[in-house]
Amino acid sequence: MKQTIETSPAGMRRRTVLQIGAAAALLSAAGPLRAQDADQHVVLITGTSSGFGRLMAEGFARQGARVFATMRQTDGRNALAAEELRALAADENLALEVIELDVLNDRSVTAAIKQAIADAGRIDVLVSNAGIVVPGPIELQPPESFRANIETNAYGALRVIKAVVPHMREAGRGTIIQMSSALGRAIDPMLGGYCASKLVVEAACDAMGYELAASNIEVAVVQPAGAYPTRFQANGIRYWEEMLADLEATAPSALELYAPHVEAMLAGLEPDTTLDPQEVSDAVLELAAKEFGTRPNRLTVGPYTDGINPVNAAHEQLQTDMVGHSPAAELFTLG
Repeated sequence: MKQTIETSPAGMRRRTVLQIGAAAALLSAAGPLRAQDADQHVVLITGTSSGFGRLMAEGFARQGARVFATMRQTDGRNALAAEELRALAADENLALEVIELDVLNDRSVTAAIKQAIADAGRIDVLVSNAGIVVPGPIELQPPESFRANIETNAYGALRVIKAVVPHMREAGRGTIIQMSSALGRAIDPMLGGYCASKLVVEAACDAMGYELAASNIEVAVVQPAGAYPTRFQANGIRYWEEMLADLEATAPSALELYAPHVEAMLAGLEPDTTLDPQEVSDAVLELAAKEFGTRPNRLTVGPYTDGINPVNAAHEQLQTDMVGHSPAAELFTLG
């Protein structure tokens, strides 16, 4: 299927607030990331056991970047995925290393970032990709089930970003790419916890885009806009089935009331096999390769961009107007 990649017409307006000045000189002309001795780009990606993360790890490495592919449970649930990536790196002579990183664990995040910095000296690009969906009607979800979406997708992402930022600042530049979703803008009933988590992380990334600009750190959000077939949906169904066992015992009447909703939810979690996850990976690689200071702060990929981009454009216009009148506007500039 032909790749569909669009940026909001207002996607570059924020650059009128974030004056790019001399920052563009920090990176060479746009193009694939290539290994050039000490200039080899260093990329760290979270959630690389499958799906978009796995494809991105392979793609960046094949372009010549040094890649730290991170995932949790490298000796457990994801042992096979970790071994497959290591074997690929050996077979193709790729600069790709698998590191244990659990976005929910401070010590794990700190250790992984410390290892990457010790081995490579810096992290040029962070792709924050790890994410889950715990579906179900909000009324029936135990607080911990609803919160699980936010803990991983928002707080987990921010935990990694905050650990990487000081190193990027010390290096004098950096790029953060946060994987979100079209559901960071549009709400899908029965996926309320997931939508909430993406709204949180999108708002935080918008704020950081302003706050980190003076440190020459760019923040971009990528919104896949389609049910790309990955392990994501199957994992979501697994989380639902785990929760369902408790609901059948504690809230059978309410569960019966929501039976039609649940049926629709499960149908909605079926992946669209006409879509190719490689489209999203390729879009992220293209975004990362753009010249510093020209990168859009939000990118949608997939069949539903026409519905999401007007919302993005309206949001961008509001942000540009508001920040442009801020007495602190001069602080939000690329140095």
